[in-house]
Amino acid sequence: MTEKEFNLMYALHKNLEDYSDDEAKKSCEEKGWVKDRTITDAGYQAMLPYKVDNAIIMAAGRSKRCMPLSNYLPKGLFEIKGETMVDRQIMQLHDAGIKEIVLVVGYLKEKYYPLKDKYKDLIIIDNTEWDEKNNISSVYAAQEYMKNSYLCCSDNWFAHNVFREYVYDSYYACKYTDEFIDEYCVKGTDKNGYITSIKKGGEKTWYTIGEAFFKKEFSQKFIELLRNEYYDPEIKYMLWDDFHIKHIDQLKLKIKGYSDEECKEFDTTEDILQFYPNFKNFIEQFFQEEEMLNSAQRLDYLSNYAETKQYSVVSTDQLTGRLHVNENLFGPSPKCLEMLKNVTMEDIYQYDLTRDDELALAISEQENISMDNIFIHSGSSDVIKTIMTIVLNKGDSVMIPAPAWNYYKSVIELRHAKAVYYNVVPDKDEYVHDVAGILSKSKECTPRIIILTTPHNPTGATLSGKDLEKIIRDNPKSLVIVDEAYLGYSDITYDVTHLLNCYSNVVFSRTFSKLYGLASMRVGYGLCSSMAKQVFRLDLNPFRISTISRRMAVVALKDKEYYDKMTKDVIECRNWFIQEVNKIPGVKAFNSYANFVFMHLDDYDTQKIKDKLAKAGYLVRLWTENGHLAMRITLAPKEIMVKVLELLKETCKSLMEK
Repeated sequence: MTEKEFNLMYALHKNLEDYSDDEAKKSCEEKGWVKDRTITDAGYQAMLPYKVDNAIIMAAGRSKRCMPLSNYLPKGLFEIKGETMVDRQIMQLHDAGIKEIVLVVGYLKEKYYPLKDKYKDLIIIDNTEWDEKNNISSVYAAQEYMKNSYLCCSDNWFAHNVFREYVYDSYYACKYTDEFIDEYCVKGTDKNGYITSIKKGGEKTWYTIGEAFFKKEFSQKFIELLRNEYYDPEIKYMLWDDFHIKHIDQLKLKIKGYSDEECKEFDTTEDILQFYPNFKNFIEQFFQEEEMLNSAQRLDYLSNYAETKQYSVVSTDQLTGRLHVNENLFGPSPKCLEMLKNVTMEDIYQYDLTRDDELALAISEQENISMDNIFIHSGSSDVIKTIMTIVLNKGDSVMIPAPAWNYYKSVIELRHAKAVYYNVVPDKDEYVHDVAGILSKSKECTPRIIILTTPHNPTGATLSGKDLEKIIRDNPKSLVIVDEAYLGYSDITYDVTHLLNCYSNVVFSRTFSKLYGLASMRVGYGLCSSMAKQVFRLDLNPFRISTISRRMAVVALKDKEYYDKMTKDVIECRNWFIQEVNKIPGVKAFNSYANFVFMHLDDYDTQKIKDKLAKAGYLVRLWTENGHLAMRITLAPKEIMVKVLELLKETCKSLMEK
């Protein structure tokens, strides 16, 4: 059906006056779709591909720019002219003949639940990742409903009902501006009217405003691409707009223009007040108790963090098969558990106020390094956070690897700084740090901090001592943080004493969570110059971390015999597993210097393999790299890895046969 034919058919369907296109009229009559100005059964059958299946309203976000009101009420439930924004959209959709409406909720989700009593057919989906990812997670949560679908934002307000029961093509709602606007602006369209380029900022142009329509084919392609890339660390920061822009050549949308009077997009409470001054009454009524109003006003300082995302670990109640978080599944020294038999009541209720720290002393003896160069912290994550808290200023640059542990970026954004990426890339059999790229990029951006992860998560790559020293030496104005969380799973070590004596711009971050298997004890430490330690101590808790945790760490340090044997077992298992995985056609496992293995499965549906392993009780981690999913598997004792290997073989074989 041509667009002209569709427009004529829709006009007849809605009893509109526009029936003047003689060419379209003749064509529709010849095809048996129209007779005597009436759509026939055959005509309605021809219109079925254009019938809207449903609407998905995204209402999961926190709307921090609407604080303090949004601290207590999600923006979709703000009341404008006597009705909430979500209510207005639902009623307009119902009036347009669209009955299936999916509301995706997250922040303060319980506030939306009463709508189920009001609209019996309403489907409410909990987006469990709303605080970890941007609104792309709401699309992902509603993926099974994506067909011929409206995609709506809860903060759009339409003066008139813009929704239709039938829609011809996929589009993005836009408004036109003559003045410069810092929004997603359309920079080009092709001869068929499809958008070819969207960029931030522009004037005398159309800019997007949230609402869109996806044809079934568009939805299928969008979800296919999204599933393949959803575990990319960068996805969590994306609006669905960004994802569309990334794949704009494959995801074709037209412009649907609205005037400013027809559609309002409210980003802040000030935007609403400018449009509807009486909204002030709604706010005052909501905060009718003076104390609540004062409390809300006191929370204004939180608006500085409106765009900051919290780092979250993947939650699970599963206690076995946890091959996704890089715990030491070989376990700590049995002497660590034995040590608990000597814990006293005083160890529990008293602060440790002794002059010397026995853990720092044990580290000093093992590393042959002065205690003036050691500070103890609750895990390497807090070592890194403390350093960034002290060193970073607003607007500073921090160089981090790609791919990278997402925690780095979350702390960088918390400090209102920006991440700059350097590459860790695949070589023939293992990943390597792009040292030349690191040096070149550091000259371009003069970063405040450079983070070097070695062994690298997720690839298991390491830096040579020579390359490490060169990066430190060539960047005297940058603080180099060497994240050694996975230290000990190989023979590669650095002359820390030499580096600390020669350079004041380097800090080593270590943990007892990985090699020593004390993840739940939360013990880590930093190695740095004595002057740097005095500064970093400003951010440390005045009371030491748990006495019990520190004593257990000391026991672990002293049980060299156990950890030497355990390390040997891990390395043997790792080498065997990599060798066996590489026998599977279309799979490439890379050499690793950590307690995990990184692999490419480009010939397979990696998500299906992950799901198959999860169904069998084994959780693994996916990463997106250059548009392809990769898999990281934490090593467990060999009897477990044998089962994992068999599952991998069976799943790959069945997928290949299909």
